[in-house]
Amino acid sequence: MAAKYTSPPVPLPSLASLEESADWLVTVHGVDQAGPSFEARVFLNNPDADEETETSLENGYAGSFEVYGYGLSPSQKPSRLPMNRVVEATEAIRHELERGHKETTVTIVPILAPTGPSQTTELEERLGIESVEILPK
Repeated sequence: MAAKYTSPPVPLPSLASLEESADWLVTVHGVDQAGPSFEARVFLNNPDADEETETSLENGYAGSFEVYGYGLSPSQKPSRLPMNRVVEATEAIRHELERGHKETTVTIVPILAPTGPSQTTELEERLGIESVEILPK
């Protein structure tokens, strides 16, 4: 299993703010693309989420993004190639607000293609997420 990332608590917008802006995004800063490719599933208020967690609002699923990694060979020195990714998460945010939450943790669960143990170890060391924000589009 590849390592996942869970953020510190992130403030949610108010319901009024949610109505003012049509779309809200979970913005993930610093995702490292120097390693393997993977799908990143984004969950709100579900730090126990893993690759087996059903992708439903009830489980806090907000969406996913893809990372097309450069897949450094073993002879290359590790380097960081950070990038930002966004997930349109309005419905998941609304769901959390309706449940009475004013803040959320954001859990990023990487799902690797079956490529072998060396790729998994590489991702554990390289997920590299720096921070997460919830912002209007």
